[in-house]
Amino acid sequence: MARLSAKVACSLDRRLLARVERLRARTGESRSAVIGRALALLTTDEAQAAAVRRYVEAYREMPESSEDVVAASSTALRALASLAREEH
Repeated sequence: MARLSAKVACSLDRRLLARVERLRARTGESRSAVIGRALALLTTDEAQAAAVRRYVEAYREMPESSEDVVAASSTALRALASLAREEH
C-alpha cells in the first residue's frame, strides 16, 4: 500500500515554534497538522498569485477594445433589467 504522507525535517525559529505550539493547543491539532495546513495555505496563495500574474500579463498583451466594453455594458444592463422585472 502506498504511503500518503512523507516525513520532512525542518528547523524552526524558537518563537515561531512557540506560536505553532500555542495554535495547536488551541485547535487540538498535531504539530504536523498545523504545519501541513500552513504549508497548504501558503502554496495555495502562491498558486493564486501566479494565476493573477498570468491574467495581468495576458490583459496587458491584449486589453479589451472599446467594442468589448460596449458589448459587456449592454449585456450587463440587459441582465440587470431582467432581474428588476423578475422582482416585480
